[in-house]
Formats: sequence, C-alpha cells, structure tokens
Amino acid sequence: MTITQKTIWMRYLLLGVFSVSFFGFSCKKRVDYAQYAEFHYLNSTSKKIVMDYPKKKFAIEANGGEYYFEVKGIGPKTISPDSYNFSLPINLREENRIPVTIKIGEKCFTSTERSEHTLINVNSYQIEKIDEGHYKFTYTFTEADYNLAVNCP
Repeated sequence: MTITQKTIWMRYLLLGVFSVSFFGFSCKKRVDYAQYAEFHYLNSTSKKIVMDYPKKKFAIEANGGEYYFEVKGIGPKTISPDSYNFSLPINLREENRIPVTIKIGEKCFTSTERSEHTLINVNSYQIEKIDEGHYKFTYTFTEADYNLAVNCP
C-alpha cells in the first residue's frame, strides 16, 4: 500500500515538474512601449478656421493661429508615421470621420480620402520624428485650401 502511494505521488510530482518547466520557459513576455504623437494645425490663411464636431470644437485665428493636441498610447517598439492614421483627423474616434468639413471664413473645406490636401491622410502632414515612438505632425491650412473650399450648405 505504501509503495502504491509513493508511486502515485511520484507521478504527480513528475507531472508538476514537467508542467512548470514546459509552461514556465515556453511563454514569451510581451512588452508594450509608449507611443506619443503631437498634432499641430496651423492657419496661414487670412480667414478664421472653425472645427465644430460634437466632441471636438476649436477655432484657429487667421494669419498664424495654431491648434495643438497630443495623443498618447501604447504599442510595439518601433512604429511608422502611417500607424498614426487612426488618430486623424484630430482624434474623432466615435464620430463619422469621412468626409471632414472645416469652415474657413465663410466657406467650407471638405477633406475626403481622395482629396489632394486632406486632414484624413497622414501623408498630407509635415512629419517630424522626435524620438522612437514620438512623432510631430503639422498640417498647415493655406490660401489654396480656401480657394478649394465651397459655399457652406
């Protein structure tokens, strides 16, 4: 009877040692890194710019005004500027993002995915890498944007 108990006990002990060694050494630890982006919107037009969405409202004064916000998150060790496209335009996550209409003076400037100069595509921004996982994106409204704008509905 004692030998049977010792045999069963040894089997459980071997199973435990095997499980610890198998699962303990086979798992890889996942590491997340801080991701940081700065979005700057500059107004080089002679008109005031107004963004009026339910969760994001701002105005940029004419001739050099600026609006700025930051996006912080976690992600992989290396990240490209294209990875920040989720934040555009101006972090409107819960709203219909496309098209985006901004009022420039008395006209409306509409950005779509196919627009030449658009708030929606990160490639329309001047991109500056500050550090690993830290980018600065600058979008400048120009008189050309005002000229492309149409009368507001």
